[in-house]
Amino acid sequence: MENRLAEIAPDVYRIDWSIGTKPMASYLLAGDGVILIDSGLPDTPEQVYLPALKAIGCRPEDVRLLIITHADADHIGGNHAARGLFPHIMIACHRRDARWASDPDILTAERYDGFKPYGLRYDQGTFDTLTSWMGPAEPMDLLIQAGDRIRVAGDDWLEVHHVPGHTPGHLCLHNPVRGYALIGDAVFGRSQLDTAGNWLAPPPYDDVPAYRATIDHLRGLQADLLLTCHYPVMRDNEIGTFLDESVEWTNDAATFASRLLQESAEPVTLAAAFEQADPVLGPYQNPRELQWALRAHFAELVSIGTARHIEHDGVMAWAMNA
Repeated sequence: MENRLAEIAPDVYRIDWSIGTKPMASYLLAGDGVILIDSGLPDTPEQVYLPALKAIGCRPEDVRLLIITHADADHIGGNHAARGLFPHIMIACHRRDARWASDPDILTAERYDGFKPYGLRYDQGTFDTLTSWMGPAEPMDLLIQAGDRIRVAGDDWLEVHHVPGHTPGHLCLHNPVRGYALIGDAVFGRSQLDTAGNWLAPPPYDDVPAYRATIDHLRGLQADLLLTCHYPVMRDNEIGTFLDESVEWTNDAATFASRLLQESAEPVTLAAAFEQADPVLGPYQNPRELQWALRAHFAELVSIGTARHIEHDGVMAWAMNA
């Protein structure tokens, strides 16, 4: 996919591009200086943002702020490159994602390789791909939090909201006057999509109560324009449908997780769970990614006393309490 630049609201520009069949959207806000939303991959600042800046009549020197919505490889990978290309840039994220957003090695060890206790690890090819998506470590300049306000121009401000679930420090940037909300990867409907619109992978959240609260929070913003990093622009009724589908999927996943433990005669491993879940909740091109939400739903059952962790064949598993 070639880069496609569009002004989707006054001085709000979206650049659509892709990583293979994974759709991507980057954003820049033009005002008293330029604000970038997420840095993408190591070549995104040069290959995506520089042409867009030129097309709207801005220079690299005009970029003053890069806001990281959350710490994932395809959102932080260009941090180091952005620092080198844009001489006046400052990089900001939420404090709870700062360690991951600043250091790809920490992000990989704690997030992507965090399933070892459950007997699961990505293969080396996947780790190599993730490494290729991230540049060198790059420190944050600013830590922002819910309630902060960021001026775009004049009386045009962004309100910062904390919307965890996908990551602990995920941010949403809401402009209540112009009616748009930049939500990164805060919610996922019923599936991540490929560039053809097919179901690619399930919603990857790791905290069920936080994810549900985020859906409710986003609904409460009553935005006219919902701007994500992997879905088409959503307006009006499309927003409500997307949020409804997000809630419905969490309910379906919760029902599946509880029923699986109730009906199993032995402890349930995460590997067994996502194999059985895919025909019910999917099917998905990447069913392995069910590991995120299923782990979260089993953890919720443990937290309310319905289930317990148990070691089974040398790995962490779950069983229903009597």
